[in-house]
Amino acid sequence: MEMMVQTTWQAQARRLIDQYGAATLALRQQAEPAEVHAYRIAARRLLALLALWRPLIHQPGLERRLLRATATLSTLRDAQVYEARFGGKPHGMSAPRVPMLTVRLARWLDRLAQVPADFNPLPLFQMQLALSLADGLAEPGLDACAGKQRQLRHWHKLRLILKRTRYGVELLVGQGHGDPAWLVMLTAWQDRLGQLQDARQWLKRLSRKGGGGKRQRELVRLKAAMGCQLQQLDCQQAELVGLRMAMLPVV
Repeated sequence: MEMMVQTTWQAQARRLIDQYGAATLALRQQAEPAEVHAYRIAARRLLALLALWRPLIHQPGLERRLLRATATLSTLRDAQVYEARFGGKPHGMSAPRVPMLTVRLARWLDRLAQVPADFNPLPLFQMQLALSLADGLAEPGLDACAGKQRQLRHWHKLRLILKRTRYGVELLVGQGHGDPAWLVMLTAWQDRLGQLQDARQWLKRLSRKGGGGKRQRELVRLKAAMGCQLQQLDCQQAELVGLRMAMLPVV
C-alpha cells in the first residue's frame, strides 16, 4: 500500500512536469495565443505542485524562475487578447525565452522519491489554501461602499489568490481529496474575474490611445460593463465565504 501511494505521488508529479516540458517546447516554436495560454497553465500547475510539497521540498530558485516566466508572458498575453478583441496593428512583441528547468526538476523529483510513503501533505495544503482565501476575503475594499478603483485593485488581488487556489484544488481532487464542486466554483470565479481584468486592461489601453467618437463610445461601454460586473461580484461573493468555510477542516 505504501509503495502504491508513493507511486501515485510520483506519477502526479511526473505528469505535471511532462506537461510543462511539452508546453515549453511548443512556446519556443511559436508564441501564438494558444501556446502562450497553454504554457501559463502548465507553469501554474507546476507551481501548485511545488507548493504542495514545500513543507519537505523547497527549491526557491526553481519557484522564482517559474514565477518570472509567467510574469514576463503577461504583457504578451494582454496584447494578444486586446488585438483579438479590438483589432488594429499587430502588437509586434516576441515571446521571452521560457526555461525548460530540466536539471532542477529532475533534482526535485529525486527529493520527492525520498519522502516517506506514509506522509500525506494534502490536509495541510488544503488548510493553507483555505487560510489564504480567508485572508483575501478579509481585505477591505471588496464591497460596493468602496470606490471603484479600490474595488478593482482588491478584486485583482483576490483573482490571483483564487487562481492559486484553483490549481491547488486540482491537485487535491486529483488525489481523491476535497470536493470536485470546489473546483467547479473556482473555475467559474476565475472566468468572472478574468473577464473583469481583461476589461480593466482594455480600458487602460483605449484611454492611452485616445481617438475619435468610436473609441470614446467603446470606453463608455466598457466602463458601464465594468460597473455592472462589480455589482454582480458584490452580490456573489458570499459563494466564496461558503467555499472558505467548506475548505477549512472541522476541529
